[in-house]
Amino acid sequence: MIKKSKVNKITEEEKELLKKELEKELYNKSFYEFFKKAVKVLEPSTQWSFNWHHEYICDILQEETLRIKNNKPKTKDIIINVPFRSSKSLMVSVCFPVWSWIQHNQMSFINLSYSSSLSSDHSNKVIELLSNPWFQNLYGEDYKLNYDHSAKNDFKLNCGGHRISSGMVGSVLGKGADIIIMDDPNSPKDLSEVGRRNTIRSYTDTISTRLNNPQTGLFIVVQQRLHENDLTGYLLSNFKDDWQHICLPAELSKNVSPINLINKYENGYLWIKRFSKKVLDKFKITLGSINYANQLQQEGSVQEGNIIKRKWLKSISIDEFNHLLETNNIRENTIKWEMIIDTALTAKKKNDDTGIMIYASILNDVYVKKVFKLKLEFPELIKEIVNIYTVYKCHIIKIEPKANGLSVIQQIKRSTKLPVKELPNKKDDKETCLNSVSPLIESGRFIMLEDLSNDILITQLTGFPNEKSDEMVDLTYYALNGANKGNFNYAMM
Repeated sequence: MIKKSKVNKITEEEKELLKKELEKELYNKSFYEFFKKAVKVLEPSTQWSFNWHHEYICDILQEETLRIKNNKPKTKDIIINVPFRSSKSLMVSVCFPVWSWIQHNQMSFINLSYSSSLSSDHSNKVIELLSNPWFQNLYGEDYKLNYDHSAKNDFKLNCGGHRISSGMVGSVLGKGADIIIMDDPNSPKDLSEVGRRNTIRSYTDTISTRLNNPQTGLFIVVQQRLHENDLTGYLLSNFKDDWQHICLPAELSKNVSPINLINKYENGYLWIKRFSKKVLDKFKITLGSINYANQLQQEGSVQEGNIIKRKWLKSISIDEFNHLLETNNIRENTIKWEMIIDTALTAKKKNDDTGIMIYASILNDVYVKKVFKLKLEFPELIKEIVNIYTVYKCHIIKIEPKANGLSVIQQIKRSTKLPVKELPNKKDDKETCLNSVSPLIESGRFIMLEDLSNDILITQLTGFPNEKSDEMVDLTYYALNGANKGNFNYAMM
């Protein structure tokens, strides 16, 4: 009779140790596997869904880290263009540096974004991951922040890894890194020529010289396209052969790069669980055609001609307007027409006019009743404003506080009892402001009641920035910006 041999049982402690070593081995071999676990640790309440583009980008970044670790020369720097909400920042700016330190604990990073606050947000996420119990249990004290060098935007690890964060136009002068990541280098709120030029100049004059070793060090640009001449556009136009371009539009198009990735698209979509046809169709309306082409399709395009197209500007007859009110049970005397004014600096200057718009927000759309373009001296202007207010039964007067706007406000308050309000100062230039509301115009939410003055409005909006008069541009922005924030001025009876 054969006796059964005794088998030594593995203790629970040994099981946990084995599990830990297997987990570390998995993450050591695959940045993609590390990324999938890390983001769940960072955002446990998020219902995570991973797509093929995550693995593809992770694998490319992994190769670059191992190349630098082995001190091998680079072939090209990397540009990654993907739609918003594609996990690009979590992948590239947060998890990638941490995984790279596991491979090569002396590696250094500079992470840049269009604003220092955005860059700081990414830095906070990195620190959060490093200090998480899951990560510390696997990798321990070596990957804690060095007490003597632990500023939020400039820290070192006990093992030697280093990370600096800054805005694109902030100062990183005198500091270098093995990998420099530019994550959203262009501000979506400043796409003016000056703003774009400042971003490009910051790269060419300073950032481009900050690699510790230009032969092995790596630049990474990761962004959704915003303009033909954003940083991606500049680099591809001038140094295309120096950059590996990964371009993944939400819908299959000629922009896919490398071209063989078209085979990865499911029914013509990059990530059908995130960007389905229904979702994308809605974005086409809310973003407008140009913003959709850039931010989701990675076109890197500018307006064909001017910002506002003539076909976008809708007008309806007075009969159609009255039918709208009747159909929606809106009484005409409950509509609160607003007067907004863009005052001239002086009536003596050529092309220096005061613009006035009478509008109301009805059923989430902006209706323009009348516009005026006036060239009047101050006393006559005050009288005309009071007259227009009375004739068109306005609810309030709103005045932009530029030029002599404040003087007009003060005079109306002194000489009348009319309700007058100072509009908030715009933070952006005219072009940026008009671009921000152009999707609302394109989607039909800016409607003119038929009037001879419509020609003034149409000419200035469609002609901007080449039209010599542009007071209606600011007035349109103020009217639509208020409506977009839900400030609707009508009563339903």
